Amino acid sequence: MRIFLFILLLIILLPKIILGNEDLSLVVKYAPIIRFDEKEPFLPVRIGYTIFKNSGRSLSFPRDIKLSKNEIAIEYAIYWDFDIQHLYELEHVWVYIKDNKITKVEASWHGDYNEMKGVEIRDNHPILYSQPGKHAFAPSPSWFNSFFFKYIRYIAPCKDNAGSGGILIKDMFQGLINKTPEDDKLVENYLKKFSFNPTFNFSKEFFANEELYIPWEKLFKEIPERVNYWIKKIREEVKG
Repeated sequence: MRIFLFILLLIILLPKIILGNEDLSLVVKYAPIIRFDEKEPFLPVRIGYTIFKNSGRSLSFPRDIKLSKNEIAIEYAIYWDFDIQHLYELEHVWVYIKDNKITKVEASWHGDYNEMKGVEIRDNHPILYSQPGKHAFAPSPSWFNSFFFKYIRYIAPCKDNAGSGGILIKDMFQGLINKTPEDDKLVENYLKKFSFNPTFNFSKEFFANEELYIPWEKLFKEIPERVNYWIKKIREEVKG
């Protein structure tokens, strides 16, 4: 009887295990390489993925994914414990594939998203540049070279305004993250210790280990836990 139950369980679970491995292999195969400022203090700690085989609504970003015939898209929801201005960060990359070739890359930019036109592709991996401290994505460092706005848009957030956002709570996490007004100030003071002057030398290259990838549904559950952990930890450091 036990052998029968074991075989039955194996029959039920094996296709899911194999499919999961195939999905993860696909996700890693086309995952972005991210270049950070050499002084960037925070790197991603988790990446949630969703594979679109049909057009549909993203569960982690306010947009629709539209696919052509035989095209798929991989959504990478990239999570940091910190942005230079607030506790926790979630940015996105979308890689579109058809006939085993990348057809288009899109990436998030402060709540919106842009097509990464002219993006460099290395062995199926798009190379993206992360805004110092703030982590919005660009296809080239030239996006950060605006002379008139450079200080206000790209330098001040990392220096003068470090920590000013306190604890970010997006709509999807309302009621799941526990904070007080005092916690916002504690986080602000904590992040000020990481303030830096960006060099715009994007020499710090990041490619996630396979262990960092999890399905978006799991990351959605994990994010409030991580944020609440950091709130508690920062409170304890202040009291200590």
